Amino acid sequence: MRPVHDTGLLRLDGVGRRYGLRGPWVLRGVTLDVPAGALVRVEGVNGSGKSTLLRILAGVDTPDTGRVTGRPAASTAYVPERFPAALPFPVLRYLVHLGTVRGLQAAAARERAEHWLDRFSIGGYARTPLDELSKGTCQKVAVVQALLADPELLVLDEAWTGLDTVARGTLDAVVRARVAAGGTVVFVDHDPRRLAGEATVTVTVPAAADPVTAVVTTAAPPPAAGVVIEAVRPGAGTEGKDLRLVVAAEESDAVLRELLHAEPAWHVTGVSTHTRAAGDAPGLPDVPAAAAGSRRTAALLRYQADLLARSHRWLPPLLLYGAVMAIGVTGGQPVLGSLGYAAALLLPVAAWMVRVCAGNEPPAARACVASAVGAGRAQAGALVTALLASALLGVIGTGVVAVISSAYSDDRHVAVPLGPAAVAGLLAAAVSVFLGTAVGALTNPPLLRSGGWSLLVTALSAGGVLVVSGSPAHAAVTDMVTASRTGSVTYPVPAAVAAGLLAAAAGYLSTRAARHTY
Repeated sequence: MRPVHDTGLLRLDGVGRRYGLRGPWVLRGVTLDVPAGALVRVEGVNGSGKSTLLRILAGVDTPDTGRVTGRPAASTAYVPERFPAALPFPVLRYLVHLGTVRGLQAAAARERAEHWLDRFSIGGYARTPLDELSKGTCQKVAVVQALLADPELLVLDEAWTGLDTVARGTLDAVVRARVAAGGTVVFVDHDPRRLAGEATVTVTVPAAADPVTAVVTTAAPPPAAGVVIEAVRPGAGTEGKDLRLVVAAEESDAVLRELLHAEPAWHVTGVSTHTRAAGDAPGLPDVPAAAAGSRRTAALLRYQADLLARSHRWLPPLLLYGAVMAIGVTGGQPVLGSLGYAAALLLPVAAWMVRVCAGNEPPAARACVASAVGAGRAQAGALVTALLASALLGVIGTGVVAVISSAYSDDRHVAVPLGPAAVAGLLAAAVSVFLGTAVGALTNPPLLRSGGWSLLVTALSAGGVLVVSGSPAHAAVTDMVTASRTGSVTYPVPAAVAAGLLAAAAGYLSTRAARHTY
């Protein structure tokens, strides 16, 4: 297990959070210092804002007031209370994606994922689709994704919920080992016996209406000794796999009963006293040095692209584009006019693609990614994926139109050079892709929350951008139509630049809003 370097103090200073401009305060005036290597228990009544506090600590959410400093942004992991199964991945493929997003090489991510799956006794589910898992098994996957890269800050929101007794003991042991290695663990759990007496800091979150500093009490140091349980389990999927748990002494009897009554039963090979050390998993593959931002960004885009491809939600926009293209573009028509038509059609398709990519992940799954790269960056990954998918569609559409169209003006008197015409068509397509992405970013969550209104506004805005005089899309398409009449190719470079700037501005607004949403 990777030792954690001293990262100093994680500090919340006057943090407040509310949902909506005039909504009630969920948290208000929270001031908190968390030293490196602390085990932090967060307590409070239901609705007091415990989960919101954890999301802020994990970087999933951003406070409306106050600030957070000292959070290890490149080494934070989060486990939500309810992990969604509605992701189109087999278990191992999903974990490899999350590992690379957290900075691991793909081979290391796979090796570490297999290790943790075995630790939580679900190695046999590595190739099982997530949506076929039980709630308890899915929650184990949620825990595993957070442990892949030995996070310096591990945030657990009811992570024990749904786990069996053995898995709860395993997670307890992992938490102890992470703290012993110098990491910080912040957790919420309704069971007051969970790691009882071991928390070095206890935070009591007051009712949301009370604008006071959270109460912090320092607890006694955690006990040094526990119980090591070693067992093997025969049978398919687990043959040759050993289990080693480090559990609190008071939990050892319950864990042993769970092992012996399992189907098939585990064979307990040893029970001994354990003294805390820097780690409890000597076979765990090492975590390499933190990856550069560009590599993590590339991993995020691969994850989003794979998510889009496997969800099949790209199919309706593609069918719309292909069907309307087949109606409006036929072989032998003037190439410039056909390219203008294809470019115009791409704008609403690009807006639709943003809607698909921005809503492809359940919020809890997005939160796991956001803890690794930041909520804004996670949203940016979805927007860029939508833009690239639309751009690919535009390139294919432009190529098809260029091949089947006639290289002449509308009156068939002027020959049109096919190469320059294709370049002009690609630029016009780029204008539509940029503006469609901008429309999608501005008219979909997180900026526009209502699903019904969002769909209507997206459709109306996409059409409006095409027909309103002065918009880059209107200018680019008009130039293509005019060029088709004269046979003189013009390049819509100014329109492409303007559209690119608008897309960047819309993306900035969307990513900024995402920091207050997921």
